[in-house]
Amino acid sequence: LPKDYMVESVLVTIFCCLLTGLIALIYSHETRAALGRGDVAQANVASKRAQSLVLFSLLFGLFASISWVIYVLVALYL
Repeated sequence: LPKDYMVESVLVTIFCCLLTGLIALIYSHETRAALGRGDVAQANVASKRAQSLVLFSLLFGLFASISWVIYVLVALYL
């Protein structure tokens, strides 16, 4: 059965990127709903989309955080 990525979606929504995290949360819920209906093909599609959005949100959040730290360090010492 495909993984629903619900926990990961909630975490990236709270800590990384709100918009893409919310969309990942929607696809995670769609995965659970499709599994509840017995539609494994739709659950696989929604699971892959949720996984992609979780990864994108995580990478975007890390990039934004690192960029902010670099900006602050440059602003303080130049």
